[in-house]
Order: sequence, then structure tokens, then C-alpha cells
Amino acid sequence: MLHHTLSRRNFIGLFAGGATVALAGCGASSSSADSDAAAETADIAGAQLTFVGDDAFAPYRYLETQADGTQKVVGLDIAVADELASRLGFSYTYEAQEFAATLASVQGSQTSFTMAMSSNAEREQTFDFTRGYYQPRVGVLTLGGSAVQALGDLSGKSIACTTGTVQNKFIAAAMPDADIHTYDGGSQCLQEVLAGRVDAYLCDGAEGQSMRDANEGLVLGLLDRDETKDYVGVYRLMAAKGASFVAAVDECIGQMLEDGAIDGFIEQYVGADFKWDGDYSASGTSTVSAG
Repeated sequence: MLHHTLSRRNFIGLFAGGATVALAGCGASSSSADSDAAAETADIAGAQLTFVGDDAFAPYRYLETQADGTQKVVGLDIAVADELASRLGFSYTYEAQEFAATLASVQGSQTSFTMAMSSNAEREQTFDFTRGYYQPRVGVLTLGGSAVQALGDLSGKSIACTTGTVQNKFIAAAMPDADIHTYDGGSQCLQEVLAGRVDAYLCDGAEGQSMRDANEGLVLGLLDRDETKDYVGVYRLMAAKGASFVAAVDECIGQMLEDGAIDGFIEQYVGADFKWDGDYSASGTSTVSAG
């Protein structure tokens, strides 16, 4: 998961589940293949799961004030989770936690999951992952000028990054001789750009959109996925190793990619520039066998 500097708040468990009606599978069909899929997914119909995660990670998860003054967790991850729950017939509660506590909470439960997580060899020793449902784009924030849309456009520029993020690791590997400045948080990187002390802030593209919209004069460019795909992993749903619901959820995510449901959510919460547009080859596969 990318490091973000939006405030992370503890928030009491909020019900955000989908329908509890037991569905035959993810999508209706009478084919034998779908019948086999239905047998695999039937085990989680009626299940009660827990979504553990940060509630200040816009546009993936964030609190939105409703007309009656109450606050509700919304965002891309919530929309995808709600659709999964509706199609597969499970329900879930949302338990907001700081990111540092999330991994331990998920690891210690066979009925908990989190989202917007990238897999790697170390994590796969402890957790199971679905295929990716969202492919992040690397954003470049500059103060005025033309949008940076290719890695070569960063040549000769001073670059700010949040320490330890995938963007930091990407630029260090792709341009090892670049003038890279690392900071503890995205807000520090942003201030360096606004003050003119660095030329560009390399960030999560969706985060960059929010910063651009809130600060006059900022320009956001998005690097081509072909330049970043070897460094920036897709976002996946993650659960404890051996959690029984992961295979069914993974299959359903695959169908939601194919039928366009996930692209609809991405366009709604992130933007059209971030859609898969039919090419979801980079989503990969689950790290657990469906059998």
C-alpha cells in the first residue's frame, strides 16, 4: 500500500456490507463452467467478514458527510467490496484502523480482509491475495509548465518522493543518477514543490489529482503505464494465508473486470484516465489456488 499523509483516524466499526441473500455465484449463467464456479463460491454465501483498513485514504476509502450529518465510509474500495458482497452473498463490517495495525489484524483472522494492497514475495509468505482490481498510475506534480508524461521529461529535474513508497523505489531504480529528495510524507513533498525548492513530486496519480485540485498552479502529469508497470504493482484484496473466501472473491473480481463493473467504479471515484479500458492483463492472478 502506498504511504499517504492524510490524517488516519480510528473510527468505530461501520456496517458497509452487501446483500446477505445467498447467490449461486458471481453473475448468473446456466453453463457447466458456471455451475462449477457456483459450487466454489457457495461456501461464502451468508458469511460475515470484516474489512479492516484506513478510512482516510482517498479516493480508495474516506469519510463522506451525509445529508443527515452522519459520516459514511465511501470510495473505490468500498464500491468494489459492496459489489462483491452483493454478487457473492456475504456481508461485511468495516473496521477502521491505522495502517500499521492493519496487517496484524488481517493476519490474525480468517474472516478479515483489506484492500489496496500490493503483493510481494515477503507478504505472500503470510497473506493470500486476489488478482489486481486497480492499477495505480505514477503522477508527477509540478508548479506550472507542461505536464510531465514520460520518464525522460524528468531528466535534469530535482524530484521529491515520500520515503519508501513504490514511487521512491521506482525512480531510484529507473533513474539512479537523478536528483532525488525524500521526505517523510506527501504533504512535505508538496510544500517543496509549491515553494519552488524542488521541480517535481513523484506521487500516486490519484493522490496527485487531489493535491492538484486543492492547490492553484499545480500541474499533474501521468507517466505511461508501460514505463512503470515493472515497478508499480496492482492493488489487490489481501487476507490471511489460507482464508477460505479468497478464491471465490478472486474469481468474482475477474468477472467484474471483464463485465466493466470495476471500470465504472474507477471512473466514478478516481477518473477516466485510470480505467483498465479492456486491457486488464496486468491484473495478474491470485496467489492462492481455487482448488
